[in-house]
Amino acid sequence: MDTKCFEGSMSALLIVDMQNAFIRPNGSLPRMGLDTSRTLRVIEPIRKLREVYRGARLPVIFLQHVHQADGSDMGLIASVFPPIRALGHCFEGTWDAQMIDELAPAPGDLVLTKSRFSGFYKTDLEKTLRALKVETLVVTGIATNICVESTIRDAFYRDYSVVVPREATASFTEEQENGSFGNFAFAFAKVVALDEVIGSVSGSAVR
Repeated sequence: MDTKCFEGSMSALLIVDMQNAFIRPNGSLPRMGLDTSRTLRVIEPIRKLREVYRGARLPVIFLQHVHQADGSDMGLIASVFPPIRALGHCFEGTWDAQMIDELAPAPGDLVLTKSRFSGFYKTDLEKTLRALKVETLVVTGIATNICVESTIRDAFYRDYSVVVPREATASFTEEQENGSFGNFAFAFAKVVALDEVIGSVSGSAVR
């Protein structure tokens, strides 16, 4: 019996904002006062998924949050989080904006930069997915209630099926995380266990 929760061969893995700014103790968000310790738990699950996708020769797409050095592209983000401009949050070319070493993109991986919460806002993500004939997005990364949720909602509006492996995304608090999981399950995405995703993708043929 086929136990797949989605058709892995028509999917892509999306890795959101796994950058020093959001994870390392000396990144800009911890220096702003946010407790980012919960984000560490998603590194290994995402690494496992990335290897499964690479093994199946299916798309691995990184979203990288990047701002211009003068902060002119921050928009209202700078108003909601006033310290981030002074802290150089994800400024282009800085260590803060870099992907963490454990999940550094490899040859063949795609990296798309964004300056707002949603990965679809003024980026080539939709065009890239259409070109790759992707039907399902497996969305991972941080923070579940901000950039991950914003991207998932925009994917839903564009008629992509979305799968969220519960172990591969985190928010800064459990309350924020669970609120997003509730939103996803209500309408926007299928929330599943990591092993279910691995089982759906393992052995999938390249398009």
